[in-house]
Amino acid sequence: MKEQQGSVLIITVVVLFAATMISLYAMRGTIIQDKMTANINNKVITTNTAEDGATQFLNWFGGRFKTGGSGWPSSEQSTVWQGNIDDGLIPYDDPVDGVANTGNIQNGRYYWIRKNTDISGCLEPNTNPCWDNDNHQVTVQITGNLIKGTGRDTKILGESIYQVRFAAPQAIRLPELPAALTLAGNVAPGKYEANSNNFAIDGKNKLAIATMYSDSNDSVIEAIKATNSGNGNGNGNGNGNDNGKNKELDYTGGSECPSSGACVKNVDLGLWEDANEVMKLVKSIVPSYPNPPSTPIPNVTYINGNVSKIPACTGIIIINGDVTDGKSECGEIRGIVLILGGLYHIQGGGNTVVNGALYVANIEADGAGYKFGDTQFTVNGGGNMEIKYNSELMNTGTGLGYTSGISVLSWNEVNPENIE
Repeated sequence: MKEQQGSVLIITVVVLFAATMISLYAMRGTIIQDKMTANINNKVITTNTAEDGATQFLNWFGGRFKTGGSGWPSSEQSTVWQGNIDDGLIPYDDPVDGVANTGNIQNGRYYWIRKNTDISGCLEPNTNPCWDNDNHQVTVQITGNLIKGTGRDTKILGESIYQVRFAAPQAIRLPELPAALTLAGNVAPGKYEANSNNFAIDGKNKLAIATMYSDSNDSVIEAIKATNSGNGNGNGNGNGNDNGKNKELDYTGGSECPSSGACVKNVDLGLWEDANEVMKLVKSIVPSYPNPPSTPIPNVTYINGNVSKIPACTGIIIINGDVTDGKSECGEIRGIVLILGGLYHIQGGGNTVVNGALYVANIEADGAGYKFGDTQFTVNGGGNMEIKYNSELMNTGTGLGYTSGISVLSWNEVNPENIE
């Protein structure tokens, strides 16, 4: 009997232990679920907070261009956002160091601008917002925080950051280009060379190179296969390290073309394959053609004649001639470059990035109209160059466009860990 009672005791203890472990495990799962729910809730709050701040910035920016508004804020850029929520401004106060203006905290939600953020592509480093006077665009990063407490006792429970880019009304937008590099007219054998390991083209969701004729396309493809140049999508595929084995694949893209962003194709260039339409477009932008305008045209640089270096860094750059050494004074060109003389050449430490698109055509007078001559594009030696497709200055129509109101060019969340 005593042995049986001892067995019952042992079994009871084991059962109680198992029940306890099951309860603890269930409790642990509940705690984890509660934490996950809290984190999701915090994320929703911080995301909404950053979006609220971005919307407020948009409303303020748009209000400046309404009747009686102040217009483009170039004279106020360094100080216009240094204020508090009561003045309709977004503060710079970092909650990590304590929030000075407690009136801006709404149920623990706080949005602000980190003024020393290094925004990619901004000509002024560590500047937020980033004001682009040439293109009349502004890029700003808005931080949304969920916080507890104020002053030095502030605790940050979550953070989200949104980067938005807006364009002011009346900015010029060109018809959409089909590729990062568009070669109009005939490209004869030997007229396309990119014999440099430091040359890359990224068509993003468009083509890398677009040509007008099948013979021109063959010339470009053969030149790519014959040299150690052009890494197609800018990600190291076929960049000379494989002795050219993958370059044809990189640029033809197979079934993924043009989604791979690294394709060369003979395609319909739309307006851009009609020399008369291209010149009509140019003359609508520069009414004084072929002479330079007497007064500057916002967002447009026009040069009549051959140049050695590309003379501008932003906007629409029209060169009615050849470019014999295609370097840029600023390293990165954020815009669209139209070269109408038919020759683009770069070599020897170019270190040039075109963040937009490059159009090269040899447009010649033909009686009362215009026609295409042969086109030549060469990148040799140490011609460090990258062309990245960016459609910010383009529209999907077939003619010249002007934005009638504030344009939202981009609106995306940024990983806080990637903020410098």
